[in-house]
Amino acid sequence: MKIKWSPTWQLANELQGIVLIGFSLLIFKLLVTGDVSRLVAPNMVPFLYITMILLFFLGFFRLLNSNLKGADCDCDVCDENASLMNLALSYFLFFSPLFLFFTLQDMSINKSILPNVQYEHGQTSSASQAISSVTNEETMITIEDDNYLQTMDMINSNLDNMNGKEITITGFIHREESFTDNEAVIARYVMTHCIADLGIYGYMIEGDVSDLQSDQWFSLTGILDKKEYEGQVIPVIKVEEAKKMAAPEEDYLYALGY
Repeated sequence: MKIKWSPTWQLANELQGIVLIGFSLLIFKLLVTGDVSRLVAPNMVPFLYITMILLFFLGFFRLLNSNLKGADCDCDVCDENASLMNLALSYFLFFSPLFLFFTLQDMSINKSILPNVQYEHGQTSSASQAISSVTNEETMITIEDDNYLQTMDMINSNLDNMNGKEITITGFIHREESFTDNEAVIARYVMTHCIADLGIYGYMIEGDVSDLQSDQWFSLTGILDKKEYEGQVIPVIKVEEAKKMAAPEEDYLYALGY
């Protein structure tokens, strides 16, 4: 049975409109401040623009039509006896993240709230897809942001030919619980689509690395070697020199940008 318009129905529609516009403004703020790059990969940003516009217009028309007293509906919020407390609790789940987002001043991403990412030492794509400037004839390999994943693929695909080559790489120090004092990883965070698929990609390093603090950034120079780790033969860098570096403004790499 259909029930006529009620004030509760109007309030529910107004709250829905506010929530939709609120999330549209949330996306807008992320885009304006540049913090969106910490949450989603650049190739996903166009979809956020579309989502932002759709949410805004849906919310706007929801507010515009919230007081249509001639309308009928057959949902619970049309009931004049519906509890305002139940309605408030339902929308509290939506307003809470909006309130926190617009009141928090520090938008930096703390490592403690990131997904439980683990060190990845395998290939990031098939060897046939890897495009790198590294050749077997080169004796010095320099890994930079624009060739990080390609060079990792190349080294993993040609590990026997890479032994003994000098390598320079910049990243942060990461350690697993199973590592000894003379083992660590020089790594970068790599995102494919969004923060949910964030991963740590890097190279195991060995040598006098006990003084290199975890999560600190270094530029390392060493010699490529190989070793068996967790049943796989992986590249390892024998560290010869380590220089402490400041963390870059853009500390993520994006897999789909390569």
